[in-house]
Amino acid sequence: MDYIFLLVAVLWLVQFVMAWWQLQRFHARIAQLRKEGRTAVGMKGNRFGRIYGVLVANDRGLIERAEVFDGWTVFSRLRPVPGLQGQPITIFDGEQPATEPMRKAHWEALRHAAGFLKPATPRVE
Repeated sequence: MDYIFLLVAVLWLVQFVMAWWQLQRFHARIAQLRKEGRTAVGMKGNRFGRIYGVLVANDRGLIERAEVFDGWTVFSRLRPVPGLQGQPITIFDGEQPATEPMRKAHWEALRHAAGFLKPATPRVE
């Protein structure tokens, strides 16, 4: 019976260490992206399933890089979203265009991130 508690404790410790490792990789990637321009992280989901979207924008308000993070394991990582590079941040003002094929939850996470970048985006008149 004591072995069961010991096994549970060891498995919990392994899970904790792997979650810490995943968090370190995520923050290291965010640090790399921050070197490329203004960066924002958005989220969509709830307690049991979250998706994170990361946008990097230049000074003209154009998207330099878009990446999403979702998955159920500690091996999940940020993955690039093709097709958004060079688009204005205002692409997230409306509904998801049909020309941008991605999961709705990914779009919503990136929209959330875009909301943090918009106030500092210069206006084009």
